[in-house]
Amino acid sequence: MDSELTLDAVDRRILAALQLQGRITYDELAAQVQLSASAVLRRVRRLEDAGVIAGYAAIVPPGKLGLGLCAYLEVQLQRPAEAQAGRLTTQFRAAVQDWPEVAECVCLSTGMHYLLRIVVADMAHYGRFMMDTLLLHPGVQDCKTSFVLDQVKLQRAVPI
Repeated sequence: MDSELTLDAVDRRILAALQLQGRITYDELAAQVQLSASAVLRRVRRLEDAGVIAGYAAIVPPGKLGLGLCAYLEVQLQRPAEAQAGRLTTQFRAAVQDWPEVAECVCLSTGMHYLLRIVVADMAHYGRFMMDTLLLHPGVQDCKTSFVLDQVKLQRAVPI
């Protein structure tokens, strides 16, 4: 968020409403936050321009597309010589962008570790991803997998 943009209570109500229902009309949103539709439109555009609203997306449950297996993979990269360390990390970060099975990738505070959330059809798909993609990457030293048994909470909205 831009350090110069200050969010007031109305901006926060707008953001909370949009997080719950991104396709709400400006008239409906205006009624919820007690402003005119044109004032709401101006505020939403200001929030978009400042990057506070990064985009809008359809939420597609993976299971509806036959992607019934979710797992978290902790990936440890090799610790090669200093000159090569940055190159392998850069290559890994770039490769992850092209792997459709990877829904999310974060760098952990434990050094050369990354946590991947992968979504695949089944165990066979998981095995192909591991053997034909992830473990063939030159920077990967080790990997530990935890399979999701039950999703207890999934909250896409951030606290406002």
